[in-house]
Amino acid sequence: MNKVLTFFSGMLLVILVAGCDERPGASEAPKASLQDTPNPRRIAIDVGLIVKDMDASLAFYRDLLSLEFVTELTTSLIGKGQMIQLRHGESLVKLVEMEAPPVTESPAGITGAFGFRYITLMVENIENIVAKVEREKTPIALELTELGNGAKILMIVDPDGNIVEFVQEP
Repeated sequence: MNKVLTFFSGMLLVILVAGCDERPGASEAPKASLQDTPNPRRIAIDVGLIVKDMDASLAFYRDLLSLEFVTELTTSLIGKGQMIQLRHGESLVKLVEMEAPPVTESPAGITGAFGFRYITLMVENIENIVAKVEREKTPIALELTELGNGAKILMIVDPDGNIVEFVQEP
C-alpha cells in the first residue's frame, strides 16, 4: 500500500512541478496511464459470468468461440462455486457456476436493463465466427453487419441469454 501511495504522491509531485516550469510547453502535465504503473503484468478487461450450466457455457465459449482454457478453480470469494477462466487476447472470460444459484435472471436483450449488457471480442476473421454460428445454429442477436467505416460486427446469444459481440476492424 505504501508503494502505491508513494507512486501516486510522486506522480502528483511531477505534475505540480511540471506546472510551475517556465519553459515553453512545460505547463503540459505528463500523461499517466495504467501502462505507467510499475511492472504491469497485462493490460486487459476481464469479465465474470455467473452461468446456469458450466458444460453448456464451456461448449459455447471454449468449443464454439475457441477461447483458450487457462485454469479451473474453486471460488468462495463471491460464494462457493466453480470458476473456469478462458483467454481471449490479454483478457479473461471467467465462467462461474455457483453451488447456490442466483434466484433471479437478468432481463433479456441489450436494452432490457441498465448496466453491462454485452461483451465485445475483437477478432481477425469474423467470417469464421459466422460459419461456426450458422453450423451450430447459435441464436443471433444481430446479423453480420458492415459499418460505414468498414468494420464488421456480429452479435450472438450465449446459453444464459448474454449477448456476445464480435468486431473485425477494417
